Amino acid sequence: MAKSILEYSYANGLLVKFPDEKKLIVDSTNVKVPPKIDAIVTHAHSDHFAVMNSLTSTYATQETIDLFLSQKKKKADAKLVPVNFNEKIAFQNGLSNADVRLIPSGHVLGSASVIIESEDDKLLFSSDIGGKGQLTVKDQLSKIDANTLIIEATFGSPDIIFPSREETSMEIIKWSAEVIKQKMNVIFNAGRIGSAQELIKLFNNMTNLRVITHGEVTALSEIYQKHGVKLDFVDSKSQEGKEILRDGEAVIIQPRGKKIIPYHLTEHIQCKNAIVTGMASRFQYKNYDASFPLSSHANYLEIIEYISAVNPEKVYTIYGLEEKLADAVTKELDIPAIPLKMLGKEQVKNTIPKLQKTAQKQQIKKQIPVVENKPEKETEKSTLDDFFKTE
Repeated sequence: MAKSILEYSYANGLLVKFPDEKKLIVDSTNVKVPPKIDAIVTHAHSDHFAVMNSLTSTYATQETIDLFLSQKKKKADAKLVPVNFNEKIAFQNGLSNADVRLIPSGHVLGSASVIIESEDDKLLFSSDIGGKGQLTVKDQLSKIDANTLIIEATFGSPDIIFPSREETSMEIIKWSAEVIKQKMNVIFNAGRIGSAQELIKLFNNMTNLRVITHGEVTALSEIYQKHGVKLDFVDSKSQEGKEILRDGEAVIIQPRGKKIIPYHLTEHIQCKNAIVTGMASRFQYKNYDASFPLSSHANYLEIIEYISAVNPEKVYTIYGLEEKLADAVTKELDIPAIPLKMLGKEQVKNTIPKLQKTAQKQQIKKQIPVVENKPEKETEKSTLDDFFKTE
């Protein structure tokens, strides 16, 4: 295949340059984007939507726009343009020589991958992709053929393989039931978008326990409800929420950044705290009573499966463990792969080991020990019967 006339690189996001010199930036981490450059935001996690705070015309799904606006403290002045999945985007600045569309990435509500198709190349930018079996993702991950794939590498190392979602979910239920039996509340610290709603849905589906949400989780979960995801929860500051908290024996879900019990729970200190994050498969969290690797991201095996389905001629990795994933794709799938940030640089092969050593030094500096995957003690199912829904 001839070299693509599209040019792409990492410049605080994916930057695509077209033959007519027009540019498109995807998931920019910078609000200072010239108005003449159109922008796409793939989903509503804050490390992807910085450009939505600018005056640049920004294209995203309606769900992503609603989730973004819900997180804004001030009125948004951005030019936000809703786009449906699989429809050709009509950009303000033209881009007439390319067909650009969004397809579901299966990560969180409204999350998208981006297809950019020109005369001689079909580029698929995965952005963050989701794992199998999520309860609150309406549009499941789409896999299409592409010549070039730019793939996320958040958990892109061969040693990062989560337990099955069903197994992790059952461990969460079991642990919660044991805490509730002690007349204590359960507090989960989770990502505000994705993990928090997964937990709400899990407890709605599997138990009779009441779910209380921190205000930041409440507002975003209401967006999920607006777009057809059924969730049953009570805001912690509502009168009903306060009464449930006084009674105890509730599941409380708050943003992961909250490291202490919120002020409205100070008189209900009889509780146990757990963190929910895919990073629990890698690190210990000593400040919590429990940790669970429930993630809205795909793990390594799911990423490899996705790449195989796309069947690209070349792969560029981005976000996270880029070097390890690129190396694994080259060796296991026999597809040329390098981190996107190295594109165009000379002596790529000599550069990769150096970057790996740098990453290792940074990891050591964090001084966070790797989790030893010790088997949990078996819990008799009969001790949980009172907490499960019955037909």
